[in-house]
Amino acid sequence: MSAYPVLFLKTDTAEWAPVGEEELFTVVEGKDSTAAVVVCDREGNSKAITAWVSPSEAREVGQTLAAKGMSKFEGEVRLPT
Repeated sequence: MSAYPVLFLKTDTAEWAPVGEEELFTVVEGKDSTAAVVVCDREGNSKAITAWVSPSEAREVGQTLAAKGMSKFEGEVRLPT
């Protein structure tokens, strides 16, 4: 599965500030019955996103990341618009 870099700077500040070093994941729902896995920092700033896939495939990837020790992000993730 492909993943793409998303943000390198925080979007909620007027100053130039890099996203955090933490690596958490979450699954986000998309349009037309799709989902993607997002890697983000502890504030929800997205760092990378997978291609849009079926929700079951995205959940499977999330389970794999959790099994490898990556923590799940439970808040609202910030995606670029």
